[in-house]
Amino acid sequence: MPQNRYHQSLNNKPTSLIPILVATLLALFSLQATAFTATSNEPIKIQADHAELDEIKGHSIYTGAVVITQGTTVLTSDKVIVYTNKSGLIKLEAFGAPAKFTHQQEGEAEPTHAYGKKIIYTRADENLTLIDEAKLEQGKNTFRGSTIKYNTVSRVVTAEGGEEKSQRVEIIVHPVNKDSGETKE
Repeated sequence: MPQNRYHQSLNNKPTSLIPILVATLLALFSLQATAFTATSNEPIKIQADHAELDEIKGHSIYTGAVVITQGTTVLTSDKVIVYTNKSGLIKLEAFGAPAKFTHQQEGEAEPTHAYGKKIIYTRADENLTLIDEAKLEQGKNTFRGSTIKYNTVSRVVTAEGGEEKSQRVEIIVHPVNKDSGETKE
């Protein structure tokens, strides 16, 4: 039995294939299971130089200057693998030098920026795991480590150093100005 497999290069195909790709993406990413925040009703937009979608295996691979956006959340990387099931998104893995995740929390003045050579987002617990040269910036505060776990809802951060002494966790927290409530330099 032949596999139902789509392999398309977006740069080399006529524009008539774009509606097929969009329809497939909409089927894979239903509104019930949005990507970066489970509470978001924003559509997901994926841009890449190359896309490979495999409905049977439930994954898609995007390569070449990948940009995924949903509302105020943006993920940029060299390669992204998206894992789905009938309910929608399960997890995504991004690879880059580094991959970057930016999320603007509602009511917050500044976005959170997350970096790592590998970023894993799991929808079930809404956790971001930043691996290898991991860095998380919240305003002027910075967390660095070999691995950082960040919950996008509760905003809890856990950082781990590497095996070598030089790979310890580093946290820089700026004091808050009592009068204005703003972070001091």
